[in-house]
Amino acid sequence: MRRNDDESLGESGRPMTLGLGVLFGLLIVFATVVTLVTFSVRDDIRSQLRDVDSHVLNLLVRNEIAQVERDANLVFEFEAIGEIELWGALLETASVEGVFAVQLFDANGELSQSSSGSLIERNLPEQVLAELAEGELSSQFSPDVWLSDFVDVDFAADRLVAVSDIYLPLRSSDGAVSLGTARYLMDGSSLARQFAVLDQRLMRQAAVAVGLGGLAIFVLFWLAWRRLSEANARVLRHAARLKRANAELAMLARTSAVGSVTAHLIHGIKNPLAGLRQVVSARRAGDTTLDEEEWRGASEAAERMQRMVEEVVAVLQDASSGLSYETHASDLFDALESRFAAKAAARSIAFTVTGPGDLAMDNSVSSIVSLVVSNLVKNALEATPDGGWVLVELASDGESASLIVSDSGKGVQPSLRDRLFAPMNSGKSGGAGIGLAISSQLARHIGGSLRYVDTDYSGAVFELAFCLREKPLEEGL
Repeated sequence: MRRNDDESLGESGRPMTLGLGVLFGLLIVFATVVTLVTFSVRDDIRSQLRDVDSHVLNLLVRNEIAQVERDANLVFEFEAIGEIELWGALLETASVEGVFAVQLFDANGELSQSSSGSLIERNLPEQVLAELAEGELSSQFSPDVWLSDFVDVDFAADRLVAVSDIYLPLRSSDGAVSLGTARYLMDGSSLARQFAVLDQRLMRQAAVAVGLGGLAIFVLFWLAWRRLSEANARVLRHAARLKRANAELAMLARTSAVGSVTAHLIHGIKNPLAGLRQVVSARRAGDTTLDEEEWRGASEAAERMQRMVEEVVAVLQDASSGLSYETHASDLFDALESRFAAKAAARSIAFTVTGPGDLAMDNSVSSIVSLVVSNLVKNALEATPDGGWVLVELASDGESASLIVSDSGKGVQPSLRDRLFAPMNSGKSGGAGIGLAISSQLARHIGGSLRYVDTDYSGAVFELAFCLREKPLEEGL
C-alpha cells in the first residue's frame, strides 16, 4: 500500500512540476519581452534627446550664415562668404549655453579655425566625413570621457567629463555652395542627468509592468490550472469507474464462459446419462436379461461422460489458473481421432482430419476449439449414414484459423438454417436444441464465430473461425 501511495504522489507531482515550469517559463518570457521593449524605447528617446542640441545649433548656424550673406550684399549665386565672415558667424553661435568650444574645418576635413588654443588639433574622422557627405548631422555623446582626449591639460587637471560632440555641415543659405564643417563641443552633464532620470523612470515603469503583468499571468494561470485540475480529476474518476465496470464486465465474461462450458457438459452427458438410467431402472425392476450389447453400451456411455467431465474440468482449471502455454494442432487432431475414429470405423464411415499439425495456438483457445469441434464431429457422425464420410479441415493465415467440419449426410433443412444457433431448435429426434447454440457461444468467447456454410451437395458444412492467440478480456471488451 505504501508503494501505491508513493506512486500516486509521484504521478500527481509530475503535472504540478510541469505546471510550475510552464508558469515560470511564461513569466521569464514576459519579463524578457518587457525588458527588450524598455531598452528599445530608452534608445529611441536617448537618440531624440541627443539630437535636440544638434538641430538647435544647426538652425542657429543657418540663420547666422544667412544674416552674414545679407550683410555682405552678395550679387551672384556662385558667390559665397569668406572664411573670416563664416568664422565670425560661428563665433556668434558659440555663446549658446553649454557650448565651450567651436572649430571650423574646410571642405577636405582639415582644421581651419579653433575658438580655443588648448583644443587638440585633429582633422575630421572618416566616419564623420561619411555621414556629412550624405547631408546628415553627426552627434556623439560620451558620458565618461577623459578631458585630455580633446583638450591639452596637465595631468593633475585631467578628469572624466560628459561631452556632446556635434558636427554640422555648412552650406550657403540657398544650399548651392559647401562652406565646410563646424564642430561644437558642449557640456554633456545636463544630457547625462536627463539620461539618468529617463533610465530611472523606464526601469521603474518596466518593474511595475513586469509585476502587474506577472501577477495577471499568475492569476490567469492559476485559474486555468484549477479548471484543468478539476477536469483532470473528473476524468480520473470516470476512468476509475470505467476500470471497475470493465473489471465487472470481464468477470461477467468469465462467468458466461464458465456457464457455456458447463452447459456444454450438461448437453453432452444428457443422452449417455439417459441410457445409464434405463440400465439402472431395468436392474432395479429385476430384469436380468440384459445382453452383452446393452452392457457394452452402458459402459461406453459411462466412459463418454467421464471423458467429457475430464475435458470440461481441464478447461475450467486452465481458465481459473490463468496459466498460458502453447499447444499444437496435432494435439487436437490426435484427440479427435482417439475419440471418434473407432466409432466411425464401426459404421464404415471415412473419418479424416487434415491440416497443418505444427500450427501453434494458446491452450485456452485450443481447449474451447476442441469442445466446439467435438460437438460438430459428433453431430456429423450422427447425421452420416453408414459408408459415408466426415471431413475435418484446418487452415490458417498465421494469426487466425478456420476449422471446417463437413459430412455426407442429408444436410440441414432450409427452414432450420436461419435458426440453427438459436436455443431449443433441433432437427434431430430427441434433441434438446441447444448444442449448436452452446458451441456458438463458446466460439464467441475466444473471439471467433461459428456459421453454417451453404454447399451444392446434400451434406452439412460448418465453419469455426477463431484467433490463434487469446485476447485479454479487457481488450476484447
